Amino acid sequence: YYFCFRSALVLPPGVHTQLVDDYMKACERRRLPERDNIRVLLVGAFCEQPPIGLLRSIEQAGCYIVNHDLLLGLHWFVKDIPENGDPFSALSDALFDNTRSAPFKFQSPAERAEELVAMIRQWRADGVIFAAPSFCDPSLLEQPILQEALAKEKIPYTSFRYAENTGQYRPIREQAGTFSDSIRLWGKEALYEQD
Repeated sequence: YYFCFRSALVLPPGVHTQLVDDYMKACERRRLPERDNIRVLLVGAFCEQPPIGLLRSIEQAGCYIVNHDLLLGLHWFVKDIPENGDPFSALSDALFDNTRSAPFKFQSPAERAEELVAMIRQWRADGVIFAAPSFCDPSLLEQPILQEALAKEKIPYTSFRYAENTGQYRPIREQAGTFSDSIRLWGKEALYEQD
């Protein structure tokens, strides 16, 4: 899925549309055993794409990534931009009123937290994995605010940092695996019973 999504950056639109159609048909034909993986949102990886090995490690650890902020520019707008009227006004209005939440977009901490919680509910996610590049200040500064909101809502989360040249995925796979196992074994609410 990720490679198909990312290819939109380099392929002509018609070629990419055909690729997506072919991919969707192949997915319908492919039969895989159902796993008891948890559903997670991946948050914080918008400014530098993580190595594909890191994403695979998260999935191998028992997590389905059901939504993310990877390649944010490809799904930045939440609605179509009106094609009538002044195109510059339509684009600037859309940038302020019609884009996804992100750490670099001005929003109150409460608004950002509300949007994240709403997204978790919309995607029926079991938890959140905060995965931020080690140098990305917007993501790292926002993380404690979002974690506090998730704790209030009793939504499990875990976090780690990565670098572009990350080559050791074992610690990340172990952390994601422990996170996944704890939710599958004890449930989301059980993680907060000690409060």
